[in-house]
Amino acid sequence: MPSQEGRHPHPTSPANALVTWNYLRHRMYLSHLSLNEFRNYRHLDLSLGRGLFLFHGENAQGKTNLLEAIGMLATGSSFHATSDREVVNWYAPDHIAHMKAHVKRREDDVELEMVIFDPTPPALEGADAPHSSIALPANTQRKRVKINAVPKKVIDLIGQMKVVLFAPTDLNLVDGSPEERRRFLDRALCQVQPRYCQALVQYRKIITQRSALLKRIRDNREDPRLLDYLDERLTTLANVIIFERQRMLSALNQQTTVLQETLSGGREHMQVVYRPSFKVDATWNPVETQQQYLAQLREVRKRELIQGVCLLGPHRDDLEFMVNGVNMLTYGSRGQQRTTALAAKLAELAYMRACTEDEPVLLLDDVFSELDVQRRGHLLREVMRHEQVFLTATDLSSFPEEILGQAHIYQVREGQVVVATR
Repeated sequence: MPSQEGRHPHPTSPANALVTWNYLRHRMYLSHLSLNEFRNYRHLDLSLGRGLFLFHGENAQGKTNLLEAIGMLATGSSFHATSDREVVNWYAPDHIAHMKAHVKRREDDVELEMVIFDPTPPALEGADAPHSSIALPANTQRKRVKINAVPKKVIDLIGQMKVVLFAPTDLNLVDGSPEERRRFLDRALCQVQPRYCQALVQYRKIITQRSALLKRIRDNREDPRLLDYLDERLTTLANVIIFERQRMLSALNQQTTVLQETLSGGREHMQVVYRPSFKVDATWNPVETQQQYLAQLREVRKRELIQGVCLLGPHRDDLEFMVNGVNMLTYGSRGQQRTTALAAKLAELAYMRACTEDEPVLLLDDVFSELDVQRRGHLLREVMRHEQVFLTATDLSSFPEEILGQAHIYQVREGQVVVATR
């Protein structure tokens, strides 16, 4: 399939007044994607370029799978699957899914590659059923990554191609669990701050170890003094994580008010409020902060021993999305919650661009359901400003002609992607 880059509209053309492409200073876009045995894509080779790419088709045809593959190549994990093995096609003869992306960046190009093994696919009947389960050595990696054909760790993949995703499940950003809101922070920060990502990985290990130790101490099987070392490590890492989360939210709030006003037609103003489980004081220096965190851990130790869980730390933090002074978790309508989540995601993109001078790829999965006509129009005008956008929809009827005239339109059917004719 020929490259679509030549179809990009000229930014100064009168017919393209809605478009303000900023493709020089912040250039980053996916130029080619290939998938083999990924979900319902047996084989796909797709040449891409700058602009809006609109993938339409009925449900369960592969639209979300396409965005999932791009997201995995950017972040190392799926936004859609609970286990990596789920993305391997059930009928894959070698139990392997293979994804590859070529990415154009400001200073260089990069090739990203991921291979996922599923030695035990579900049992299926029929002539096309996959081969039986295969035995792999105990230490065999189920997921392998290469960057420019060189084997790397999964953590090295994160940030090579930056993405911002909005899927229907991201409504949970506003009305779901605190875990969803923490994931919102973590996904962005891991792509722009390697130091944060490393601290987060280590912190999660410490929390697992500390929770297990609390249970053993509660059962009189370990010495309580063993907690001292883990508390030191926990608070050291928490210091890094909380500091970076605060910095990100400060930057986000410079964007969210304007974006919420834009998406709501000037009717709504938004502020994101950080609620750490540790008591935090901006006047503390780093040493004082860690000492304060340690003191707070000592205060709750008896309760932690009784419950057998870690009660304080970044894994307990939360966010509040305030619109016109009202907490959207409690009082927001469905449309307001979706608009708030979209504004937060677009602010996330602006934050990542400011941190790295790279324009993240924007992935929008069926975002127009539940948005009224006015909010839909505001969103379209906003996303058309970005370097590369992948948008899925079940049909094209909700898109204005001036948008369709500028978009690269594809139809997705049963794992096949073809240029759409209108």
